Amino acid sequence: MKKVCFFSGDITGDGGTQKAATMIANGLAAEGDYEIVLLSLVEQAKDTFFPVNKNIPRYVLGKKWIQPGIGYLPIIPKLHRFLKEQEVDIIVDVDIVLDSLVLPASRGTNTKVVSWEHFNLVYENASWYRRRILKYSVRRSDHVVTLTKKDKEAYAAQFNRSEHISTIYNPVEERIYREHVEREKWLITVGHLINIKGVDLLAEMARNVLADNPDWQWLIVGDGEERPFLKDFIRQHHLEGRLILTGRTDDVAAYLSRSQIYVMTSRLEGLGMCLIEAKEHSLPIISFDVPTGPSEIVRDSVDGYLVSPYDCNAMEQRISQLIQDETLRAEFSARARENLEEFRLPNVLQKWRAVLDPLAARP
Repeated sequence: MKKVCFFSGDITGDGGTQKAATMIANGLAAEGDYEIVLLSLVEQAKDTFFPVNKNIPRYVLGKKWIQPGIGYLPIIPKLHRFLKEQEVDIIVDVDIVLDSLVLPASRGTNTKVVSWEHFNLVYENASWYRRRILKYSVRRSDHVVTLTKKDKEAYAAQFNRSEHISTIYNPVEERIYREHVEREKWLITVGHLINIKGVDLLAEMARNVLADNPDWQWLIVGDGEERPFLKDFIRQHHLEGRLILTGRTDDVAAYLSRSQIYVMTSRLEGLGMCLIEAKEHSLPIISFDVPTGPSEIVRDSVDGYLVSPYDCNAMEQRISQLIQDETLRAEFSARARENLEEFRLPNVLQKWRAVLDPLAARP
């Protein structure tokens, strides 16, 4: 049985990369065709936030978080030994930054390298060190996996890579959908409270939308460095009990299942798992049409609205339109789950096997 290692910065985290990696690792392990292991640079928590199959072993390379750069150098020989001792056939890097460790560490081994892009080229090109790593890795990895079709096209345009590159969406589990739950007058946004998620834009729009719709509330599910800003904003504009910070939760479905409209204000996305999960709960979506993600999930004017990036006035208008038109909300809601099949775990696992099987067959 071939051994596949999913390598992440910290698999115990609560982000979308950890959720996708654990879901796919669990799914492949359950099928039994591959031996699956998990490897992290560090683990900052004792247990993983997302469940991991008890038969999947976890390994850690270091004890302290290391910023990309010269501090990575001592990790390379440790990783090389791990690949040799564990006889890893395929390693999947859950972030292209890890390619800078894996590609040199895999020399002299039989390990094949899969570079899994969890953001997009716009994001990668904005950072000098990520841009340099990408330029190095995209020509050397055995296979590249992008989150969206648009990003695959961008890879072809920028790097002339059209072979051994695949688009595989992150999966959503059908079982999380909860029917027959009473809906509240809630708008909802889920994600890390960081600048790239556009929480400052959300706050200003929430102030206007909630003023015009006093019987509605806007829930923000998640935590992060922008939480103090949001708490101050709520206090300054007297939005207590209206703009609600729920904090981090391991049961996002409990909020999605009771909400009526999902809003995404991100400045940038890789794919946007929150949108897929919102559709799983039959929520109409209003999202900025940022370069990758939303347009492959949301069908404009069919099950939601795509708004020109950062046009807050247009987004406020679309939100108010859906709040005030119950019939339209119901129509969008009824269509929300129609295009989810390609995001289902069985389909996603099939695409991963289409990547892994040829690599496993290579000497």
